[in-house]
Amino acid sequence: MTTLDALAFLQAHQPLPDDDGLGQRPDLMQTYHEVLQHLREYPDPQCIPLLLRSFGGWNGFGLYQTVEDVLYQFNEQLVVAALLQELEPPNWLNPGTLYWHVDLCTTFSNARLFDPLVVLLNHPLADIRHAVVYALGLQEAKRVAPVLQRQLAVEDDEEVIKALREVLEEL
Repeated sequence: MTTLDALAFLQAHQPLPDDDGLGQRPDLMQTYHEVLQHLREYPDPQCIPLLLRSFGGWNGFGLYQTVEDVLYQFNEQLVVAALLQELEPPNWLNPGTLYWHVDLCTTFSNARLFDPLVVLLNHPLADIRHAVVYALGLQEAKRVAPVLQRQLAVEDDEEVIKALREVLEEL
């Protein structure tokens, strides 16, 4: 595998199939694994947006968790800039992709991510809102506490309410 091969694979899979489709393609999972291994060893910044758009579902059979290992190889500002672009509503590929972007906002927490995360507190899917609460919990307490308090007053999902209370207690 070369870097050009890895980038070409990612370009061709924007995003990967959802979990059901991916589960029926062990060859695709194996190649994605090889791409991630290669990019950990030979990081190329061109892969950042391609990796962010590669998430095709919620699980990825454990492969999606290893994307952050590749992203750790890069300057945090490069990753944050790519995340900011992906968090804009017109760029949302699917809920699973968006979930992983929010999850990465926890790993690459940065004040620049605050506003797009606040917008996502209104996402219709509770799983997304739940992840957003934890990502926001890493932001500046005096800035995030009022936002989370307002969300607590209107939130209707029990798991998200539990997360809101937990994060607010820790601030």
